[in-house]
Amino acid sequence: MQGCLRGTRGTWCGRSLDLADHMFGDLVTTSLARDILQQFLADGIVTCEDNNPGDGNATPLALTTAYDDAVAHAFNAPPDKSTPEPKTRYRWGWREFPTTPIDKNELVVFLNSIADIALSFTGEIRKDDPLQPKNRFAASVDKHHAIPLSYESDGEEMRPDFMVLPLTAFSDERVLELKEAHVNFTTMLLVGESKSASNARDGITRVQRYIGGSIRARSWLKFAIGMSVGKDLVTLLRADNSGIERIEMTLTDGRGCIEFIRTILGIVLADEKEFGRNPEIDIEEKDVSLDVYELSTANTGTNTATSGTAPATPHAAPAAPPTSSGRRSSRTRNPTARSNPPSVNQPSATSSTGITSDNTATGSKRGPDDEKSPEKGSKKQKRTVVFRAFVPARVYGRECAGVLFTSASIRGRGTTVYVVEGVDSGQKYSALKTSWLDVHFADRHAAVLAKLSRAQPHDNVIIPKELLDHKENSTLGSIRGFLGDEIQKCSVENRILTVTTSNLQRPVAYFWSPHDFVRGMIGALLGHEYLWEIGILHCDISENNIVLSLHPGGFGALIDFDMAIVRPATMPTPLPAKSVREVTARLVGSEYRPPERLPASDEEAQRTGTTPYMSIGVLRGKPHTHFDDIESFLYVLVLFFLSYKGPLTVDELKQARGRGFIQPVGMGRLPHITTWPAMIGQWRSGTVKEMSKHKAAILGAEHREEFITDCLPHIRSRWEPVSQSTSIAVSTLVSDCWMTFSLDNRKVTHSGFVGVLKAWLDEYKGEEANYKYPFE
Repeated sequence: MQGCLRGTRGTWCGRSLDLADHMFGDLVTTSLARDILQQFLADGIVTCEDNNPGDGNATPLALTTAYDDAVAHAFNAPPDKSTPEPKTRYRWGWREFPTTPIDKNELVVFLNSIADIALSFTGEIRKDDPLQPKNRFAASVDKHHAIPLSYESDGEEMRPDFMVLPLTAFSDERVLELKEAHVNFTTMLLVGESKSASNARDGITRVQRYIGGSIRARSWLKFAIGMSVGKDLVTLLRADNSGIERIEMTLTDGRGCIEFIRTILGIVLADEKEFGRNPEIDIEEKDVSLDVYELSTANTGTNTATSGTAPATPHAAPAAPPTSSGRRSSRTRNPTARSNPPSVNQPSATSSTGITSDNTATGSKRGPDDEKSPEKGSKKQKRTVVFRAFVPARVYGRECAGVLFTSASIRGRGTTVYVVEGVDSGQKYSALKTSWLDVHFADRHAAVLAKLSRAQPHDNVIIPKELLDHKENSTLGSIRGFLGDEIQKCSVENRILTVTTSNLQRPVAYFWSPHDFVRGMIGALLGHEYLWEIGILHCDISENNIVLSLHPGGFGALIDFDMAIVRPATMPTPLPAKSVREVTARLVGSEYRPPERLPASDEEAQRTGTTPYMSIGVLRGKPHTHFDDIESFLYVLVLFFLSYKGPLTVDELKQARGRGFIQPVGMGRLPHITTWPAMIGQWRSGTVKEMSKHKAAILGAEHREEFITDCLPHIRSRWEPVSQSTSIAVSTLVSDCWMTFSLDNRKVTHSGFVGVLKAWLDEYKGEEANYKYPFE
């Protein structure tokens, strides 16, 4: 078998480095798989040929060679150099394996038949303790819709060719009639793609994307499984927060055939634990009603159709988008305001397929503008479908209301925040966060939490409480099964699971006026200043780490200390303030021009993780300072006004407060979220050198006004439908802040930035009277 395992696992000795053996070895031994293969040979299911047709012992010798290779590979046995290379080469084959192009239905029939025949054979061997299947391979019977609840954003197609579902997804275990309601990403135990030989690598890339959707939809997983099937090649992938492992099984090779049998049989026998279920999270079934939109006719016969499911937000569960007809904002709308210009969808780039894949998607991405989604009057047809979804019910012993935020991912921290019933705070709800920290940051994180626990409480800092010590839950240890000395030699980061609780606050997406958001920024800056005074540097400023007050007129706060470090307590040196309003007035007062429409390939800038918020110095690899964090606050402010089209309606905000700000499964992205313009793409794509160079240029004297001139039309196109006065106000704020950082060479103090924000609140306080506070 060529290249049985790609990546790090092949660098260690003394344990099984066979992924199939590690996952399913307790269910299907190598010897059992050999015996099944022998029976397959006898029944003609599998064929074996050699380069010496006259050799009557070819089949027994081939089987022995395959078994010896499989055993040696499983335990990484060194090759016996005293034994000469065999002169005989065997070519194996599977008679019923679908020919290319592989039909997904034929493939599912083939995989299930292999599992059934293997189970029948094992039943004869283990009459007293027969193996009972728990799962089956399946393909969606609906050819006109993408599979929902994937958390995938920007309308990308998330339609695996085949999947593995529990037997409960079938109405009859013998006939195996698939229940349509169970076909969604919360129920799939494995996602798969079939490709011809020329597209085998593309199949692996697609599976990685499907796995990402599976991890985000099923937050209770420690890892997720995928499979790619091509001509004579089957690849099994397992993804966790350290990256991706995979094993490639060549079906023309004897060892590959044994591994294939172990894998297929193991998949149908495995329970939830083998598929990555975290035993500390209980799940329950729930009916979810969705409006599903037809895929375009031109794409239904291909694997490139646009998904009918809507993108998720940092606070959203996945689903089709709700229609916005009849929607009213918390702001009195201008009846003559024009609608936002339409936006064109741009799929995100796929990542490498190696073991240390950067297919992270560590933050939910902004979705397409509403005008691109099927709305009332659209030619696309829709129908309402009730899906049977799995949702978290209890998380680490706490009753769970739902998911507040998820950036669950392949590699990275994979943070998920649950809303649970109050934990020692007297509140109705609390926030419980799970995150996979790099083990090298664990001591640093513990030191920060210890320092915070000794510090005086601060209104603008939400201090987490560590719920449990989960150092025994590590990606390389508890998931991949490496031993202590092996972990130390590993070049891939080892990540440990941390679980913390804190008081539930209001996410930024649920702002009720621009002023509400600005007060949130002020509070977060004050909290950051306090942290710096007591010797802590946050190091991870982003929209997701700022929360808004639950009280009218209150300031916001700073949360999430996963990346924070302990620093010597010192105060920043104040820098002289410089006037910027003269430049701002000229730029904001210039004649309005709509943002230029770009080609579809350049239209959307995808949002992933916190890269867009990184300061120029951090991108350049310089030591992290408090000035870097303050610069990140600037990017939060600019991107906020490019991300939203005004607040939600009063009723929507009231309902969100009542459910703890979670979104029900199937609700989809929040309707006021829009895309970032393509000009922001340079903030998160390319090399860090390119990103830092771009930001330095647009904050420099030569290009700062050019950036504001290009940015303001996009802000106005989003906020002018709310009101023209709001559009002018927020444009003024963005210009003031951008010029402040440019003129001060990015060395803006906490008080300097807070002063600009408070001055704006005072100047435009009358504008807030047009909004209604919804949380009385």
